[in-house]
Amino acid sequence: MTRLISEIFWMRALACIGIVVIHAISLTIAHNPDLVKNQWPTYVQLYLMFCTPLFVFITEFLNANKYGDQLKKGFIRKRLLYLGIPYVMLNLFWTLDKYSPGSLMELIDGFIMVSVRGYSVTYFILIIFQFYILHMIFAKYLRKLNPFAVITASIVLTSAFWGVRLMYPAPEHILGQLLWAKEGQTLFIGWITYFVLGYYIGIHYEAFKANIRKYSWHIVGLFIFTLFFVLVIHNSGINSAMGSKRLDTPIYTTAVILMMFLVSSYYNYVPKFIMYISNYSFSIYLLHLIFINDMGMMTDIVFWDITYKTILAICLSIFVAYVFNLHKYGKFFVGNIGKTRHDLPQAPNINLDVDVGFKKDEMA
Repeated sequence: MTRLISEIFWMRALACIGIVVIHAISLTIAHNPDLVKNQWPTYVQLYLMFCTPLFVFITEFLNANKYGDQLKKGFIRKRLLYLGIPYVMLNLFWTLDKYSPGSLMELIDGFIMVSVRGYSVTYFILIIFQFYILHMIFAKYLRKLNPFAVITASIVLTSAFWGVRLMYPAPEHILGQLLWAKEGQTLFIGWITYFVLGYYIGIHYEAFKANIRKYSWHIVGLFIFTLFFVLVIHNSGINSAMGSKRLDTPIYTTAVILMMFLVSSYYNYVPKFIMYISNYSFSIYLLHLIFINDMGMMTDIVFWDITYKTILAICLSIFVAYVFNLHKYGKFFVGNIGKTRHDLPQAPNINLDVDVGFKKDEMA
């Protein structure tokens, strides 16, 4: 019988909602000249910057948990269909919408700018496909290494990558120009922490879940530390730009992920609303910006303006995804809708006094 890993549905839903909130705030700030930097909407955005990294973490977590070190036959082909085609279709839409190309060459140039160079919200799909390749090549080697050491090294590497780009000008050679340009933001180097973290938690999920409460104070302490760390990095001007490509995001996102797993070890129920949003999360991620970009100020009260934009963008994205998915080929335009039912049993809480073994086909 299929069992659900409750954390994943919470993570998908919260990350998805958080991303919509981030973009709703950006538009509200752009339309409201009375809002200055470092008012409360800025800090909401700042502390939601874990959302896209959380999405890509989920990808590797599920791969490691379901398939171990070897992805199943036909895995890449299926992902090319269900991720690759929507990626192309949505980027084609963004190309036409943003550049209004008047010739085939302008269309090609615009499409490359949007899809390959990462000038659209779909850039996370490029990162996901790099994770697939990394898993196929390195998973069997990662299993032999010390997880704590590898995760720590990855946090240092990822943070250093974003920090060097931030603090130093791009080198003159072509490689430096690429790494410092928009293309560099979609390279796996800047996201490797979430791959490594996803792999180790996914591959050792049962033992991880069984032992996580032993480290409750360590995790809570790390989480509180990173909240202050992010605040200091931002307010000091070291890294004041908004985005998930910040030098403090790797350790902050790691702390957020660990906190989510810790909380779920005490409470693993998934409400119907969270399950529903999780099922539509991919389509919401792909579509919400189409609607948000056309919204003006809906009210003079900033909080409610952000709230209305968020709710409306999510509802419209779900509606469009639902309508498109009524046709068997609709999922290739707006993304596939999850089919997980709320009546499936949750994966049970695990403690050290019982057998922690699960069969792989019992995991969501």
